[in-house]
Amino acid sequence: MSASTSPPAEAARAQDTPTVLRQLARLLAPYRTRIVGLSLLISTSAALGAAGPQFVRVAFDEVIPRGELRLFGFFAAAYALFYLVQALLGYAGMFLSFAFTQSVISDIRVEAYHRLLRLPLTRFADELSGSLTSRVVNDVNALEGMIQAAATRLAGQLFSILVITGILLWMNWRLALVNLIVLPLLAGITRHYQVTLREKARQIRKRVGSMMAVATEAIGNIQVVKSFVAEEQEEGRFAVPNREYVDLNLDRRKDVGRMEGFIGVTANYGIGGLIVVGGWMAVQGTLTVGELTAFIMYQRQLLQPVMSVMFFNNQLQAGIAALERVTDLMEADPEPDGAGDEPPEGDVVFDGVTFTYPGASDPALHGLDLPIQRGRTTALVGSSGSGKSTVTRMIGRFYDPQGGRILWGGRDLRELDLAALRRSVAVVPQEPTLFSGSVEENIGYADPEATEEQIREAARLANAESFILSLPQQWATEIGERGVKLSGGQKQRIAIARAILKRARLLILDEATSALDSESEAVIQDALDGLFSRRVGLTSIVIAHRLSTIESADVIHVLEEGRRVESGTHAELIARGGRYSVLYELQYGDEATVSPVSPRADRALEGSST
Repeated sequence: MSASTSPPAEAARAQDTPTVLRQLARLLAPYRTRIVGLSLLISTSAALGAAGPQFVRVAFDEVIPRGELRLFGFFAAAYALFYLVQALLGYAGMFLSFAFTQSVISDIRVEAYHRLLRLPLTRFADELSGSLTSRVVNDVNALEGMIQAAATRLAGQLFSILVITGILLWMNWRLALVNLIVLPLLAGITRHYQVTLREKARQIRKRVGSMMAVATEAIGNIQVVKSFVAEEQEEGRFAVPNREYVDLNLDRRKDVGRMEGFIGVTANYGIGGLIVVGGWMAVQGTLTVGELTAFIMYQRQLLQPVMSVMFFNNQLQAGIAALERVTDLMEADPEPDGAGDEPPEGDVVFDGVTFTYPGASDPALHGLDLPIQRGRTTALVGSSGSGKSTVTRMIGRFYDPQGGRILWGGRDLRELDLAALRRSVAVVPQEPTLFSGSVEENIGYADPEATEEQIREAARLANAESFILSLPQQWATEIGERGVKLSGGQKQRIAIARAILKRARLLILDEATSALDSESEAVIQDALDGLFSRRVGLTSIVIAHRLSTIESADVIHVLEEGRRVESGTHAELIARGGRYSVLYELQYGDEATVSPVSPRADRALEGSST
C-alpha cells in the first residue's frame, strides 16, 4: 500500500468563478425548461409574499379606523385565502425544486461514473481509487445545495428583491433610500470573504478524497493489515487527513461566522435607521403608522432574500470547489478508441514495440518482435520484470506502444474498436478478481445474456461444477467480497469458467496456477487441457513461473529486459542449452528431464492441433 494520500492527479484544476459557473450552466443546459418552470413558480410565490405587508397597512390605515364588521369579514376572508394560496405554492415550489435537484444530481453522478469507468488505466495509477470514488459520490453530493439554490431558489429570491424594492420606492422613495444604502454594504462584506471561503472549501474537498482513499485502500487490503497487526498504523494514516479536515472546517466556519456576523449587524443597523427616520417622518405627518409598519415588515422581507443571496455565496464557494473536481473527472480524456472494426482472423504480432510505464525510467519493452500464432498455445517465460505481463496488458490495449505497433490479422490494434477487441480477449490472472454475489453471477459476469445452461457448461469445462454442487446453496451461494469464502483453487476455477463463457478468440493465462498447491494446480491444469481440446482455433498465451506447466506449449518465447532472447518448443530450447535451459535447470536441478514432451503435453498438443 502506498503511504501517499495526495497524489498529483488528485488536485483538480483551480478555476475562476465565471469559468466554473459556465461549467455549471453546461451541466444544467438539458434542464432549461424545468428550470424556467420552477423559477416562475417560485417567483410567483415570492411575488405573493411581497403583498403580505399591504394587509397590515390596509388594516391599520383603513379597516380598523372605519370599524365596520362587514369590512372586517372581507378582510379576514381575503387574508386567509391569500396565505393558504401562498402556502400551497410555497410547498409546491419547495418539493418540485428538491425533486429537480435530486434528478440532476443523479444524472451527474451516473455520468461521472460513466466517465470514471472509461478513464485510461494510467489515471488509476496516478490517483488513488478512493479519491476517484470520492469525486463520483461525495463531490457530486456537495453540488446539491448549490444547484438547488442556483437553479431554482435564487431566481425567486432575486425576483423578491426587485419586487420589494419597487414597492418600497412606490410607497415612499425617500425612506426607501435609507433601506437601499444597506445593500451595497452587504455585497461588499460577501465579496470580501469569497476567495477565502472557496480556497478553504477546495482544501476540504481534497481532504475528503484523501480520507476515502486511505480508508478504501486499508479495507481493500484488510487481510494484509491484520496479518501485520497494522491496525494502529492505518488509524494513524487515516488520522492525518481527518485532523486536517476538522481543522479546515473549523477555520472555514470562523470565516463564515464572521461574514454572517457582519451581515447581521449591517442588516440590523439598516432596520434601526429605518425606525429612526421613519418614526421622525411619522411624527412630522408625512408617513402614516400603517405605512411605517409595512415598511418595517418589507425591510424584514427584503433582508431575507438579500441575506439568502449573500449566504448563497457560502454554498457557491463550497459547490465550486466540488464542481472543479467533478468537471476535472468528466472532462478527462477517455481511452482512445478505434474506427469500429473487430479484430480480423490471423496472428497477433508485436512489431518493434517499445513501451515505458508512466513515471518509470527504464522501458518495459525494448523494440520487441513477438509472433503469436492463431490457434496455437504460446508460452512466455522469463525472470521477473522481463515484460511478460506487459505483453498481455498491451494486447488488451490497457497501454499503447510508444514505438512500433501491435497487429492482429495485419491490423494495428489502435485501429480496432476497443470494446470489440476486449471482447475477443479473455484473461485468467494469477490472483482472480471476483465480485460480491453468487457463484452463478460471477461466472455470468462475462456474458449478462448467457443462459443458465451456458453458465453450467462453462463451469463443467473449468472442472468447477463438482465443488459448486457441494456448496451450501450451490449456484446461488454468496461468495463474499473478492470471493473470500472460496479457496484459491476454487476462485481460480470460477475465473476460468468466466473466461470460457466469454467465448473469446484469445485466452491469456497470466501465471494462473503459480499461487496454488500441487493438487489444485493439477485440477486446474486438467480444466485448461480440456478447454484447449474443445475449443478449436483458440489462440492462447500462457505465462508461467513453473516451467513444467508450459512444456506442452506449441512455442515458448523467452523474454529478458523487454526483449525476446530465444524461441522454440520445450525440447528444442532444452537441447539448445540457452537461457530457457538455465531457467529450467535452476528450477528443477537434478530432477530436470529433457524429454521431448510429457504425457500431459501429449494430450494438450493433440487437443490444440485438432
